[in-house]
Amino acid sequence: MRYITKVLLVLCYPLTKLPGRSHHEHGSLRAVHKHERFATPGTSSTTSPGIGTYADTLAALVPAEVLSVHALVISATTEMTDNGTVITDMSTLRLAFWGFIIVSVGFYIVPRWFGGRWDKLDIARVLIPPLAFVGWTMLQRTTAFDAAFPSVTNTQRTVVALFLAAVLAGGTAMLAYRADQKPK
Repeated sequence: MRYITKVLLVLCYPLTKLPGRSHHEHGSLRAVHKHERFATPGTSSTTSPGIGTYADTLAALVPAEVLSVHALVISATTEMTDNGTVITDMSTLRLAFWGFIIVSVGFYIVPRWFGGRWDKLDIARVLIPPLAFVGWTMLQRTTAFDAAFPSVTNTQRTVVALFLAAVLAGGTAMLAYRADQKPK
């Protein structure tokens, strides 16, 4: 039950940052002080209030090895310019994106399968790490997602990733609750 509360807190906290809304209007778990309700003037085009929380939620569902190797691959396939980070090896980064998805699945399946703990709900649980990886790369800028899907706009990827994060967090909480209910 603590896990469900934590997931809900992580997902509802950004809602408290919307201008002119009270915590009651959003069902938030945290009261908001008057001075916290509004973004700093002039920063609305440079900041994304609450998006970092969703990116953190998704990152928590991805194996750490995948995230760390992704960072190394990004450093090998991009370069910094005056205009920002530019992908220099699109095909390698595209292959790496699909490789990260396969590895995310493998990191879940191998210990469950060979440990003799595989159950029918693992069919749904196995989708969590790769979907979380896709969502996380969608919320970040200059990632393997850019190489795999170069025509997706920033707005499209952000909106889809936010919905994906909410669905994954809810689904993960439900699956965790089901796992807690199993007799030991």
